[in-house]
Amino acid sequence: MVISVLALLVAIYLFFSVKIVPQSQNWLVERVGRFNRRLEAGLHIIIPFFENVRYKVDILERQLPSRPIHTITHDNVNIEVTIAVLYRIEDASKTMYRINNVDDAILTIVNGTVRSVIGKTELDGVQSNRRQLAEELEVELKGVTLEWGIILTRVEIIDVEVDEETREAMQLQLNAERTRRALVREAEGKKEALQLHSDGEFYAATKQAEATRVRADAEAYAVGVVASAISNGGASAIEFEVKKIQANAIQSISQGTNSKVILVPSNVLESLAGTLNTITSKLK
Repeated sequence: MVISVLALLVAIYLFFSVKIVPQSQNWLVERVGRFNRRLEAGLHIIIPFFENVRYKVDILERQLPSRPIHTITHDNVNIEVTIAVLYRIEDASKTMYRINNVDDAILTIVNGTVRSVIGKTELDGVQSNRRQLAEELEVELKGVTLEWGIILTRVEIIDVEVDEETREAMQLQLNAERTRRALVREAEGKKEALQLHSDGEFYAATKQAEATRVRADAEAYAVGVVASAISNGGASAIEFEVKKIQANAIQSISQGTNSKVILVPSNVLESLAGTLNTITSKLK
């Protein structure tokens, strides 16, 4: 009987003293109503009736609810910024004993920090440098959240909305910029076309000049060859060729149907006369 009672007491003691903490949680143990220690993942033993697990805190990464934040940029533009904040609890004792509602507290700090950082930035900078602004927000928020045992893992600017008047003005500016770019592209196209046309004409003129120079060099070479031949005793051969050309020309003229008068150069007549005299003397 006594052994059974002792066994029952031991079983009750083990039931209330042995605690197994899962990987995704931290347990906070209070001793006589005061925080004593934090239990991380694994097997732990507490003192029954004197100690109890007061909080079981999830340490998984969590995301704050995304809400639009109304703010004004440095150039006085009203915008709504939607920010995603991811965090996880690093020290559950600070989170549970220093702040009542951690999500609301972080949202309050986020609102003030966003207005402070974006208030120093113009609208164009907010839209083009989101990553830089998110890093600034992350740095500003870390100093506060560490006091609550929280680590910010990611801060991202999801969306930036402007009012209707600003949107219309931006659209007009965008259309004007598109028109300007189109005109610039058209002007550049015309300039390039004129440049190509000018290059083509210059190339053609260069090639024509080179051809003229080559022909002139060829004619000069031919004249030089003829002059050299004449100087070396080739005058009689050249004279014979010239007379043959003149004789052919006279024959062509005489065969024409409308030919009435034939003009013969004197040197040709002299040559023909000499030829006839030679033939007559041989016949005698």
